Amino acid sequence: MANTNAINVKALVLAKSLFMQGCNHASINDEVNRMYAIHCFDAAVEMILKQIAIKKGIQPKRKYFYFEELIKKIRDLPLKEQITGLHNLRNMIQHQGDIPTQETVVKYMGYVEDFLVNVINKEFGLSFRDLALSTLIRNEEIRKMLAKAEALYEEGRYKDCIRQCDETLIKATFDVANVFETAGVLTSYFGIGDEFKKVIYKDYAEKFKGKEFYGAVKELSKALGQLAATSTAMQFLDQYRVPFLYFRGIINKIEEIPESEIKNFAKFCLNFVTNLILKWQGEGLLLD
Repeated sequence: MANTNAINVKALVLAKSLFMQGCNHASINDEVNRMYAIHCFDAAVEMILKQIAIKKGIQPKRKYFYFEELIKKIRDLPLKEQITGLHNLRNMIQHQGDIPTQETVVKYMGYVEDFLVNVINKEFGLSFRDLALSTLIRNEEIRKMLAKAEALYEEGRYKDCIRQCDETLIKATFDVANVFETAGVLTSYFGIGDEFKKVIYKDYAEKFKGKEFYGAVKELSKALGQLAATSTAMQFLDQYRVPFLYFRGIINKIEEIPESEIKNFAKFCLNFVTNLILKWQGEGLLLD
């Protein structure tokens, strides 16, 4: 086992995170996400190569390491031809606007996963599987919930993993990040008038207590408040809007998913929830 004190474990976890983010983009399968996927895969590989170079004491010729230099100086790399092909494809996407096919993206996803599993074990004495992305979460409660989802995935309990992902996202959204309350503040700031604020105030309906329409007013006031918060909260999803709908579709139809496909769905859910929570953490929404 390698001396983990001499290894930047966080950098390895971040490289894994980049790879998993690429898997997320690959699952959406449109032109933009296929390009993003290849960029993520290439970045994950290069990040690992740099950590290998640091560990071996290899110095860059200039100020920074470049992919071509890393490939040349690091000996006995597995899948060298494939990761070089990936980097060339990344350059073609970036500089020529070439769009890879879904088959190409899936092919390189497999190559990169095999590469990461191999070199992380060989060079660092660590298991790719045990590099838990949950360690990047600062909030203790959410970190433990996400770690449980990761453990369920590794145990092959894929439906339980999906359900745990759902519970984790609900907890982060409504309790820890409190996205909907923050959204309400933004809704108020960007143009909602006093009339609307008055109607959605929690005690608004009480002035009609005893009237035959009291119940209807109370329900309407609550519904308008939910509508305002929900519409504004969408901005906190950003590029995760479509994956969120896909995620909800999985949750709603979990019992209908064939056993042959459930592992891939669990992998998507774990990646999606992890990356969305990390996004909110980076934006300061997720309290420590």
